[in-house]
Amino acid sequence: MVILSDRETSQIAAAKAGDIRVFDSLVEIHQHQVFALAYRMLGNRDDAADVQQETFVRAWQKIGQFRGGSAFATWLHRIAANLCLSRGRRLKHSTLDAAIEDELDRCADQTDGFAATMVRSETADQLRKALAGLPARYRIFLVLRHMEERSFEEIAEIVGCSVSSAWTRTSKARRLLRERMGPYLAEDEL
Repeated sequence: MVILSDRETSQIAAAKAGDIRVFDSLVEIHQHQVFALAYRMLGNRDDAADVQQETFVRAWQKIGQFRGGSAFATWLHRIAANLCLSRGRRLKHSTLDAAIEDELDRCADQTDGFAATMVRSETADQLRKALAGLPARYRIFLVLRHMEERSFEEIAEIVGCSVSSAWTRTSKARRLLRERMGPYLAEDEL
């Protein structure tokens, strides 16, 4: 059982009682995290903004069902993840995940020479394509684990599976990504 802070507990109680202003303050606290998850999953700002908005609409509609068995943020992430997965099933072609590019660029060492930069750029491009090509049901595990640095316990709560299943699915997602990346990865990567 997750212990909520007194402030968060009182905010949730007020929101359950119908106080939309208090709920708006919860939205302000969590909106960026929800958008980031949606953007990393969908790779498109418009789709991510739609999922972000729908997440909070659904959260407001279902606030009475929140029992506090998990953190409020985890509950919101679960709603957003489910919406992303639903949207991903409806989309025939997902766009490349620009958030992955940002992450790779952030980690890049700017002192490398031109050749190393070109190799890194080609690898980053292949990684973006491989991640975008993964089924959303696997991509969610990579996003939550490696981009949002979530624990397997948090992933299990968000996705709605057991901890061991979260670990297994993350491993399978890594394996699928590794297969798609082929020669672009050294033996010890991923």
